[in-house]
Amino acid sequence: MSKQKLLKNSGIYSILMLLQKGINFILIPVLTIYLSTYDYGVVAIVIAINTFLNVFYLLSLPGTLNRFYYEFKDDQKKIKKLFGTIITFVLLNSFVVTLIIFLGRKWLLLPFLENVDFFPFMALGLVSVIFNPCYAIYQSSLQARQEGVRFGKNNAIFFLINIVLLLTSVILLDMGAKGVLGSLAITNVVFFIYTLSRFRKDITFGIDIDILKKSLKYAFPLIPHTLSGVTTMLIDRIIINKLLNTSLVGIYSIGNNFGSIVFLIASGINQAFVPWFNQKIKNNDQKSIPEIAKFLIVFYCIIALGLSFFGKEVIMLITPKAYHISWMVIPCISFAFVYHGVYYFFVSALFYDIQGRGNRIIPIFTILAAIINVVLNITFIPQYGIFGAAVATLISKFLLSVSLSFFYNRFVEIQYPVLYMILIPLGFYIVSLISYISHLETYHFLSIKIIIFVVVMVLCFLHFKKKIKILFKEKKIFS
Repeated sequence: MSKQKLLKNSGIYSILMLLQKGINFILIPVLTIYLSTYDYGVVAIVIAINTFLNVFYLLSLPGTLNRFYYEFKDDQKKIKKLFGTIITFVLLNSFVVTLIIFLGRKWLLLPFLENVDFFPFMALGLVSVIFNPCYAIYQSSLQARQEGVRFGKNNAIFFLINIVLLLTSVILLDMGAKGVLGSLAITNVVFFIYTLSRFRKDITFGIDIDILKKSLKYAFPLIPHTLSGVTTMLIDRIIINKLLNTSLVGIYSIGNNFGSIVFLIASGINQAFVPWFNQKIKNNDQKSIPEIAKFLIVFYCIIALGLSFFGKEVIMLITPKAYHISWMVIPCISFAFVYHGVYYFFVSALFYDIQGRGNRIIPIFTILAAIINVVLNITFIPQYGIFGAAVATLISKFLLSVSLSFFYNRFVEIQYPVLYMILIPLGFYIVSLISYISHLETYHFLSIKIIIFVVVMVLCFLHFKKKIKILFKEKKIFS
């Protein structure tokens, strides 16, 4: 793949993700008016469970398309068999997993659906999770074939249809949580049909046993890593629902959405960073990588500090009173995702190892982080409510970054400023705790926060002024 195409596709994926999440963020004022905190909580619970189930429906098989497409690239017949084998197997697996879940819902689902009815809410969620995997496989095939524009168009159309249906059902039909989940279910059914019609000429239906064995052998080790990542991101909603109530899940989700802005920015940048990083290592030109890391971490910290300082005012401005308490989780969540950004730098070095030794290290730490996250949530939520869930997320992300800092350079010669990368976000987080001061008048307190934020930004600019000039001497960063 040419450098230009690589950058173009990275840009499409990053911009599309940020745009979609950005519009979801913009919809918060609308949805919080038409959805009660309970409705918002129901949607959050069902989507969280769907995300867990999706791991078992897909079995990390989309990743095999990128891996084996290049192995079979010169044999179009075999590529069709590869796509066909994975699609056919996923369809069969979806049927089997759905049957098991439906028949065993009393033991497999209901314990996690405290205060949330299986019919209609989780049933609508299952429709989405049943019909989505084929579309996910199709999109992965487009990525493997480097068809970034087509990938982007499909995702944009999917998103627009879902938004139109959602706004119609929630605002005009006043369907609440049923409207949100029903809109997503209908969109997934439509795109399941679309996938089969568009993908038909590119695949040979049926299962090639040899290809399936290779695919599963490659995919299975990734399942624990994927599952642990999903657990760390979403288990807090399920535990809040179990130990507290569904309305608090809705409130927590609003604050979490604000804090997740850091995650969206870091993820978008990481998609551009990884190919640039790989190229630098390949050319034995890694000198600028640590400086880029330092710069980006401070950038993430500034975003997180801004969200921590001003998230309360924004939430109080755009949401009904019932949601206002959600601001309390923003500092912890936003800085948790700063540490997720730190994790990206360390994990890139481990993923680079062509012999796959890094791949065997990463799941150990992500699984441990997930276990720690669950234990901390169970411990903190009964005592501290939704704030306890946010603290659990921050601690688990912090520990994951720290643990990987001891192993990231085992297979790649690169020396990140580890103490800087770990301690700078911690320093910014301590400053963000100013947002919890409550005895000052709102006007004066806001003025103080603005002054502090401006001073921090100026100091950061002065600190990086010379380094920014050096970094941008290249025509383009990440080029």
